[in-house]
Amino acid sequence: MSVARPVVHPMACVRALAALAACVVLALPVRTARAQEVQTVEVERIRPRKEKTPTLSFLKDNIDFIRSRFDLLRQKPGDKVGNAGDIDPRFLAYQEMLRDLMAARDSVSVAGDSLERQALLASITELGKLENQLDLMDGLLAAQRARLGVLQDDFTGRQLTSLVVVLSGFPIDASVDRVTVTLEDGDTLSVPISPEHRASLEHGGVVEVFHGFVEPREQVVEVAIAGDRWPAGNAGFVSLDPARDRITFLRLDLSRVRPDGGAASIEATTWLHETGLPLGDG
Repeated sequence: MSVARPVVHPMACVRALAALAACVVLALPVRTARAQEVQTVEVERIRPRKEKTPTLSFLKDNIDFIRSRFDLLRQKPGDKVGNAGDIDPRFLAYQEMLRDLMAARDSVSVAGDSLERQALLASITELGKLENQLDLMDGLLAAQRARLGVLQDDFTGRQLTSLVVVLSGFPIDASVDRVTVTLEDGDTLSVPISPEHRASLEHGGVVEVFHGFVEPREQVVEVAIAGDRWPAGNAGFVSLDPARDRITFLRLDLSRVRPDGGAASIEATTWLHETGLPLGDG
């Protein structure tokens, strides 16, 4: 004897399909390799200036010349006919996925209309038809999940680019009470140097200032030192270009800094580390 199933409204199935399809997230595989060699970077006194719109400045300075060249433009027939390039197979696949999506939507619409017109609970036969309709919706949802997975692989990825800032060494001439690091996005990290930190730095240890995700693009990190003999407002700037899907280490060596040189006298080094390896393997 068959067991009666609960009645499932077609619109509830459609909403469930959309909610489940929006939650599909794929994780990219993590690579493993060895860390690169350490490189020395310069700490500058003044923040590097970056020209944001060099192309617009060129167009503005040469606007008369460019307009004169536009006046000489004429439409001429070319001597090559039918020289078309190959179409990316992915674009054809997208068209097929779009057609499948439209067909699936029509199928759901037809199934919903059929469910509304029939008295599903009138007999065991009608309950069997309802089970078939639910199986159809499950298949359409699985196909939609596969299409979303293809788009996820093509256009998105998991964020793995990160930055680690550490301190090492301790100055002999002047005590350091606090080190402040300002990232490119404006986040400021202020680390007080406690007696425990000082003892660790004097014996070759390191103090972590920052460890988090950053954008894989060129950016400037500002470093400031505070203490009894350090002038107010002294700061140094380090230019970095974190590599995509890698861990970039920035070490700030305080052993040779001096009050007259300020934060610009810090010796800074950087190196890269693969995200798939533990930090101790580099």
